[in-house]
Amino acid sequence: MTQDSPAVHRRTSLLNVLLILTAGIASFNYGYMNNVISGSFAQTTFLTKFLSGDNATSITDAIVSGFFGFALVGCVVQSYISNYWGRRIATGTGAAILILGGALQAGSVHIAMFLVARYIAGLGCGMIISNTPVYMSEIAPAHTRGLLVGLQGNGITLGYVISSSAAFGFQFVKKSYQWRLNFVISTIAALSLFVSLFFLPESPRWLVEKNQKDRAREILERIHRTDDDPDGLVAHAELVQIVAQVEAERSFPTSYLHIVSTPALRRRLICSLLNWTMGLATGSTVLANLTPTLFGNLGYGTILQLGLSLVWTTCLFIGCFVNIYLIDKIGRVKLLLAGGIGSAVLLSIEAALEKYYLSGENKAGVQAAVAMYFLFAVWYTGTLECTCAVYGIEIWPTYLRSKGASISFFAFFITSIWTTAPASLAFKTIGWKYYMVFVAALVPLTIGIYFLCPETAGLTLEEIGGKFGDRVEIEFSVAMETGVDEKPGVEQIP
Repeated sequence: MTQDSPAVHRRTSLLNVLLILTAGIASFNYGYMNNVISGSFAQTTFLTKFLSGDNATSITDAIVSGFFGFALVGCVVQSYISNYWGRRIATGTGAAILILGGALQAGSVHIAMFLVARYIAGLGCGMIISNTPVYMSEIAPAHTRGLLVGLQGNGITLGYVISSSAAFGFQFVKKSYQWRLNFVISTIAALSLFVSLFFLPESPRWLVEKNQKDRAREILERIHRTDDDPDGLVAHAELVQIVAQVEAERSFPTSYLHIVSTPALRRRLICSLLNWTMGLATGSTVLANLTPTLFGNLGYGTILQLGLSLVWTTCLFIGCFVNIYLIDKIGRVKLLLAGGIGSAVLLSIEAALEKYYLSGENKAGVQAAVAMYFLFAVWYTGTLECTCAVYGIEIWPTYLRSKGASISFFAFFITSIWTTAPASLAFKTIGWKYYMVFVAALVPLTIGIYFLCPETAGLTLEEIGGKFGDRVEIEFSVAMETGVDEKPGVEQIP
């Protein structure tokens, strides 16, 4: 049902933005902890201590893929913690695990200890990266949800930039503990994440689920109040919608079997799996973790490897700003399609350049191969990084959103594992042909998204259910900018 009342201009409060940015510290932690190993792989002290033997290639793959394997476990575990104890507790648990993992990595004395520490950090990263977009989506207003939740991608890539900067800077520290400094920073970042949680409110939607409507109302009124809406009409309307939807869904089963056996939920499951499987089938995780090594394969020395990797991560960061600008304007699905097609083209070109110019005899050819890495970085984050983070979470109803996040990031980490586990060996043996493995996966996955994934831009989380065949108990009546009956950018409040 739809109810109308006086129009209120749709605005996003400064407090809402600040809360999203604070929550984004979790995304930064994931980005830093994930990418910190990339710089370590190029640092001479790390290589001497851990990767100087004949088994260096297999250890490299174990470090990278094992991290994602434990992150997969973390993303499943967080859904149970998030559902029972709240979104903040789930992130807090992940932060505590990250503190332990970071400290153990910094203090590792042999490769076995480092691997265990790396896997502990992976567990914490899996928890925070899958829970954070759930929290962000549940406190962001519908009209800027894509932009605000998309800031998760900016947080991740900022973590990449800082970790690459640290690795580059610490290369000039001529001490045996040089590589350890990278992980000291990661431990400090995890501590800051834990402290930040004391300044964040709980998700209003989770509070409604737990029959704490008064607390939910207070939070919604506080975070959505603007000068155009001093009485909190939008917050009141959103609470009415949330309560109606949660009450209607309260008796629904929440098992994974129920998801698989229910057509509307099964379609969500397929869309979630397609979303991140396609996004990571681009090989972006491989490049993020092995960029210095790949630049080394092109003939560059240690300093240039780390310097070019810093430029590459900066390109990722810049691309995310393009993504969050476009996501609410163009829509999610169009960006997913553009990202899949464009990435397949760029990877094909990279493969061709490395096939003919990897020997280094043709300097222009090598430079073109390097340039293609940078173009890929901007294109990937400009279309997919933030879009995948937003879409895979917002399509799930409140009572299943944490499990939906686990499903979405299950695809994220499974794809990360199968792309990174053989990566070092693959580049050593089949070289440029490994890029074509990504292309072969990207094409059918992108086609699947075109036919199966509905657009969700501009809809509230509750209204998105209608796209999948759910009954929406109460709808906002929104006057679109292309409408003729109402003023542009005006929302009707029930």
